[in-house]
Amino acid sequence: MSSRGKLKIFFGYAAGVGKSYAMLMEAHDMKKLGYDVVIGYIEPHARPETMALLNGLESIENRIIEYKGITLKEFDLDMALIRKPEIMLVDELAHTNASEQRHRKRWQDIEELLEAGINVYTTLNVQHIESLNDIVESITHISVRERIPDKIFDEADKVELIDIEPDELLKRFSDGKVYDKEQATKAFNNFFTKNNLFALREIALRRTADRVNYEVESVRLSKGQITVMPTVDAILACISSSPSSSRVIRTARRMAEAHHSKWIAFYVETTKSRNLSKKDKESLSANFKLAEELGGEIVTVYSDDIVEQIIQYAKFRNVTKIIIGKNHKKPNNFFRIYARDIVDKLMESNSYIDVYVIPNSTFNKEKENIIKRKKVRVSISWKEILTASLIMIISTMISLFIDYIGFREANVIMIFILGVIIVNMKTRGYLLGFICSIISIFLFNFLFTDPRYSLEVYDKSYLATFPIMLIVTFTIGTLTSKIQREAQNSLARENTTQILYRVSRKLLSATGTADVVGIGIKYLSRLLERTVICYLVQENKLTTPFIYTATKGEKDRTLLNKEEEAVAYWTLLNDKESGAGTNTFYGAKGYYMPLKSHNKVLGVLGVSCITGNLKPEQKFIFVTVASQIYIALDREILAEIQKNSKLEIESERLRSNLLRSISHDLRSPLAGIKGAISTIIETGELLSKDTKDELFQGIYDDTEWLIRLVENLLSMTRFEGGNMKIKKNLELVEEVVYEAVQRTSKRLKDHEIKVTVPEDVIMLSMDGNLIEQVLINLFDNAIKFTPKEALIEVKVYEEVGDVIFEVIDDGIGISEEILPHIFDRFFTNGDKISDSRRGVGLGLAICKSIVEGHGGKISAQNKDEGGAIFRFNIPKEGKIDG
Repeated sequence: MSSRGKLKIFFGYAAGVGKSYAMLMEAHDMKKLGYDVVIGYIEPHARPETMALLNGLESIENRIIEYKGITLKEFDLDMALIRKPEIMLVDELAHTNASEQRHRKRWQDIEELLEAGINVYTTLNVQHIESLNDIVESITHISVRERIPDKIFDEADKVELIDIEPDELLKRFSDGKVYDKEQATKAFNNFFTKNNLFALREIALRRTADRVNYEVESVRLSKGQITVMPTVDAILACISSSPSSSRVIRTARRMAEAHHSKWIAFYVETTKSRNLSKKDKESLSANFKLAEELGGEIVTVYSDDIVEQIIQYAKFRNVTKIIIGKNHKKPNNFFRIYARDIVDKLMESNSYIDVYVIPNSTFNKEKENIIKRKKVRVSISWKEILTASLIMIISTMISLFIDYIGFREANVIMIFILGVIIVNMKTRGYLLGFICSIISIFLFNFLFTDPRYSLEVYDKSYLATFPIMLIVTFTIGTLTSKIQREAQNSLARENTTQILYRVSRKLLSATGTADVVGIGIKYLSRLLERTVICYLVQENKLTTPFIYTATKGEKDRTLLNKEEEAVAYWTLLNDKESGAGTNTFYGAKGYYMPLKSHNKVLGVLGVSCITGNLKPEQKFIFVTVASQIYIALDREILAEIQKNSKLEIESERLRSNLLRSISHDLRSPLAGIKGAISTIIETGELLSKDTKDELFQGIYDDTEWLIRLVENLLSMTRFEGGNMKIKKNLELVEEVVYEAVQRTSKRLKDHEIKVTVPEDVIMLSMDGNLIEQVLINLFDNAIKFTPKEALIEVKVYEEVGDVIFEVIDDGIGISEEILPHIFDRFFTNGDKISDSRRGVGLGLAICKSIVEGHGGKISAQNKDEGGAIFRFNIPKEGKIDG
């Protein structure tokens, strides 16, 4: 099996920039290097210098198609696959093929070439990319119908931009090098105005730059090269609950707009920041909301090392500029020497990212004093106090036992340290750990140092031991508490990631829109612990909602009322979020966002906010799952459209083939019937009895053939439409076989017929009329290809679980080339479409449909001594359908 070929696109912003010329020039260069280069199709050009480049290159003949009185020249895909060069040149990637071509679009032809291992050079203009179609239409006021999916452009192995100045292109138009004078005049007045060309050129340059940037990112990350490559500006705005963060956000937005770059609002959640006051939480939410309104991407990470997280994420996202607010708070005099501002740490930690510091103009000393005087709230439960007390008592008892059996004081100290560590593990915060550290010092001094049972100290070395012991116990306990909290946070994040992964996996395997929505809202409700509702869109109206309540056994009907439905309907009409936490219908009890794909709203997703608005991390989860839901919905819709398209294409092909097949076939028997009747009417008295009998027999035969043709057509259309119902009853096999022979006896009169059935009675669950039709069609096929007086044999016998039917003839046999296709529709003598009488090619296809409808299989093979054997089986079944 050959490897997939590579695709190179010569990309431009308009016709005439020189894409075909550049492609042909490269083709000549590749030929000089020894490559096998063939021209598949080149669009005729008005420039002689371009057409001159065709000389010296091999080309395959174009396929000539007559369409509505016009002669069309199309790319011959089959000839290209037969020739199979190393490089094939196929112009106009977005071209729509004539209806007689195998594929509707030329890019589909090129996909088949690539699958065959052929490298392809092609050309494309920017206005033909699907995602840019709306932008181009808004600029030029012209809808471009020939388009390609974005993935074809994105997945191309190479894209070469062919660019010239718009003024030079307009001169080419004036000189008639692109179109003739009349076409050029129309082009100047419509699509190819100077303003349009400048706009199209900018779009093409940006699209190419985006592709290059994507390739740089892919290479950078795939090789583990997590460092900044400043190919394009990316801005990271570091925000917090501080009111000054709003200024950081606005600065980032202005800078991103000036540099035409993306920007990210970045927040690092630390252990301390999880205990923010209500006012600080509201401030943080307001900052997140402002960043979202201004078009920033919001990212939240978790760590106590803020600087390390900022640098690592900046490297990962290829950030070139970091914007951060200045901290105006001054550290206490005692720590002034050692304390370093976060900005200083950022500057020291990197030498390749620009750092912009934004001062807080609202800061003043009075506010600082208020902050300093703010009381620290301590929340300790009685359960934690009892737990800590019990741990310290157990530690003391163990220490007394160790001291009693004669171990050294160092072991006692370790027991107390262990006790403090356990206290920190079992309680929240640092206060109880610090208190237990002090208590352990006093217990050690009181119980284990001389003089015992006194707080006095004789040995001065304990004056150093006690502070060191306090520092060690508190430090170890604090680190243990910190590690435990980080582990809890990691576990929570892992659980969220696992659920998101399960959502993605479940949605991939979901079938049908109801299944997609049901899975999505169930997991979303579990993640947010809130009631989730989803409306789908049908004919621009909301359908009956899907709803999932987080609490099992209870139904939350908060979102099931006319007011909330009206908010959801507004979201549908305006394609914007609304409800709680937004500026539109902010008094609603739910938050609603549209499920949008390819500029089309597929539904509206809502979540209950009666317990409070969504936090930033909750909104991130909500948006993430919502995106997976609308991708899955879009997949289902596309699959349904594709299925319907295939059915329409197949139905159209069936109608076309039927008309082409029967139009000629009906003409001959009808003409024969008409001629015979006309002869009898006009000269009936002069005709002999034998002649009249011969004419009547011809009329009868032609009528019989027409009846069988109509029966086959009706049967095939029923099978295609799914209206053919197989009604099984217990049938005597011998009677079905003899009935089929009897109905065909007049056509079998010139042949010898032999029927072989078992002596034992065989009762089989089947539709007798349909099996008779199978046998009759097989008899007709045998008669057609068997000489007169030859033997046609019918055999029936039993095998394990099956009854086998065989129709054997002594005819000419079946060519090995056409043997795999004889059960295809409209297949006759190796030709897909019949052009001769009595050969529509439906008989064997109907046999296959009927047999497979009974759960059996039909096959054909040649006999060694000449002739053919048609064999099919019907399974024995205990169940009988009424």
